[in-house]
Amino acid sequence: MSNKISPSLIAAITLPFSSITLIAGESSRPSENINSNSLEDLWNIPQLYSDSDSSLVTDLKLVGRYQSQYADLNSDQGDWSDSETRRFRLGTEAKVFGGDWKLKGEINVNDDSSPFYKSLEEAYIKYQGNDAFNVTIGKQKPAWSYEWSTSSRKILTFERSLLVNQLSPKKTTGISASGSIENWSYILGIYNGNINEEFGDFDNSGEFALASIGYDYTKGSDFDKAAWKLDLIHNRDETNNAAKPYSNSISLNHTLSQGAITLNTDLIHAGGYSDDAYGVVLLPTYDISDKLQLVARYTYASSDGDGLRAQKRY
Repeated sequence: MSNKISPSLIAAITLPFSSITLIAGESSRPSENINSNSLEDLWNIPQLYSDSDSSLVTDLKLVGRYQSQYADLNSDQGDWSDSETRRFRLGTEAKVFGGDWKLKGEINVNDDSSPFYKSLEEAYIKYQGNDAFNVTIGKQKPAWSYEWSTSSRKILTFERSLLVNQLSPKKTTGISASGSIENWSYILGIYNGNINEEFGDFDNSGEFALASIGYDYTKGSDFDKAAWKLDLIHNRDETNNAAKPYSNSISLNHTLSQGAITLNTDLIHAGGYSDDAYGVVLLPTYDISDKLQLVARYTYASSDGDGLRAQKRY
C-alpha cells in the first residue's frame, strides 16, 4: 500500500507568516562610497579580534543566531495566532595557527533563559589548511541532501521539506574528512549514533557513516553554475537516535543557475528497518534584485505502507 503526499507548491513570500532572523559573527561590508554608520558598527561588534599576520590566533569572534516567527489566521471557524522562537544560539569561533585550524563551540539557549543553558549545539576542531583534505573532529552536522546541508542562516523557506526533515541525521559527535580536487568534492564521515548526552553515549551506541561525492561541471556548460552531489548515509543500528531508522538514505541533488534563475533539485530514497520513503524536491528561485528574491518549492513524497510522517509544525 502506498502512502503519498500530494504535490504542493509553497511560496516563500507568504503573507500570514513573518519571521525575524538575527545573525552574529558575520561582519557587514560597507559600500565603498558610504561612510560607516551605527548599524554597520553594531554588526561588527561580534568580531573580537583579527590579525592575519598572527602565527597563533588570527581570528576570534562571537557567533550565534536568533530566529523567530509569527503566524496569524482568520477564518469563519475561528481565529488563531502564535509565535515561536525557532533557534536561539550563542557561541565562539576562532581560527588559529595561521588560520589552518578552526575551533567552534555553540550552545542552544532556552527561550525564557530559565535556565539559560539548554543544550550543546556544536563543538569541534577542524583542520582546513589544505583544500584537498580537511578534517573535523567533534560534535558536528553530517552534510546530507541539499536542504539539510544548507545552514538555517541561509535556507530560503520557513521550513525544510517533509522528506528532508524525516530522513536527515541530527548533529552528533564524529570525525569527517572533506575536500575538493579540481572539479570534484567529497565527504567521508563516521558518527556516533547516540545523542542522549551532549557528546553521546559511546558505551552502547551504534555508528552511522556518510559518504558524499560531487562534481562541478560549470566549465564547458552554458550555465553560470552547474553541479551535482550524491550523498549516502549507512546506519548500522535501527535504534540509533542520531540517524533516522533506515539502513540506507540516498540523496542525489543538483544545482543549475543562469542569470537570475536557479533550480535546485533533490531526488531522495531511504529504505531498510522502516518502510521505504522516497520523493523529489524542486526549489526554483528568481532574483528580482540584489536584495529581493522569489522562491517556490515543489515536494512530492511517497512511501511503502505507512512510511511518511506529517510535519509537526503548522
